[in-house]
Amino acid sequence: MLVADYNSNTLMIFLAPEEAESNFEEKKGIVRIYKDGKTLAYNFPNFDLFEIKRSGPLFLDTDKIKKLNKKIVESGFKDLLEKDELPKFVIAYVESIKDHPKSDHLKIASVEIAAGKIVEIVSGSPNIKEGIKTVACLPGAILPSGMMIWPGKLRGVDSYGMMAAPRELGLKNAPDRPGMIVLPDDFGEVGEAFDFAKGDQLEFDK
Repeated sequence: MLVADYNSNTLMIFLAPEEAESNFEEKKGIVRIYKDGKTLAYNFPNFDLFEIKRSGPLFLDTDKIKKLNKKIVESGFKDLLEKDELPKFVIAYVESIKDHPKSDHLKIASVEIAAGKIVEIVSGSPNIKEGIKTVACLPGAILPSGMMIWPGKLRGVDSYGMMAAPRELGLKNAPDRPGMIVLPDDFGEVGEAFDFAKGDQLEFDK
């Protein structure tokens, strides 16, 4: 896993899920977060290795990873970054929904997140319905709020990620109301990485 988040001139890169009682060490301006010898994350404060145009989740291509690894080595750390090809925010399709056995408002959705790959996501969104395209935030995703998404359980039912509202995705024209994002049918193909810049151009009912 490789998840990057940029906020307030600070780049945080997660190599593993956060853990309680982790340790920190700093070398030449880079902070390594670790536990039991395992590197969990790197923190790059006052980041200026390359231009980042917006706060929030960041995709690291091969060139960016090369620059980051050079800085890590120069700082004296050994655990390097490896490219993660899997997008964390993807165009998804809600195939079916059913009632949650232990909740009056939660639904269990069967969601296609890639061609032929179906997962179950528990959602309390008031506008969830079958046959729509949306954005699935998969394990390892970081929302603009800083919240990380991991597999979990909601009222005892497994949930593989979440389906986010426009404002949770930090989109420019997001309405201030609950409800998962519903994408136009022609926005993109199921399984493609969600294009945040393109998402900023969407208009939503207020």
